[in-house]
Amino acid sequence: MIDHLRGRLAGGGKDFVVLECAGIGFRARVSDATRKDLPPDGESCILRTHLHLREGGADLYGFSTDTEREIFLATIGVSGVGPKSAMAMLSVLSVPGVLAACAREDAAAFTRVPGIGKKLAQRIALELPDRLKKVSVDFAPLGGEPADLPTAPEAQASEALAVLGFPRTQAQLTVAAVRREKGADLPTDLLIRESLRRLSGGR
Repeated sequence: MIDHLRGRLAGGGKDFVVLECAGIGFRARVSDATRKDLPPDGESCILRTHLHLREGGADLYGFSTDTEREIFLATIGVSGVGPKSAMAMLSVLSVPGVLAACAREDAAAFTRVPGIGKKLAQRIALELPDRLKKVSVDFAPLGGEPADLPTAPEAQASEALAVLGFPRTQAQLTVAAVRREKGADLPTDLLIRESLRRLSGGR
């Protein structure tokens, strides 16, 4: 099984990338967040992977973080959820959004994903939290309190930090933590400033 690939990013599309390793180009399906986390074409990077075997072939899926991969693997373990739906869920909700929905067992959040209906969403909301606990993925980061779905200021702050070069998932988690600690009414500019300070090593 391929655990990860290290190589040069050689292009791709909206939902896939090509990573060149030792002269071989590996095509991997990725979420929107991972696609945005990766460096520009031509630069080197590491991609966590999962090789999904199916009848008639195999598909390689790539992830920018271990947490994203664990969520993907736990999700495809839910009956009725395939790899494409799991990847779509990560693209639509992002890692913080999935963890927030799991913390609240919020089935409605999962219905936002194309191809996931009400009944399947209810199954995901019921089963996914337990599956994530088994692989030690923490979806209640502050003393067991559920995280909230990202707000508009959070999304704006996360996007600004991503533009500055910080990994998108790391930026989202940092911004969410700052908002919980400083209050939901913290202005976007101060949210960005405090998150930037923490990401840069200050506390």
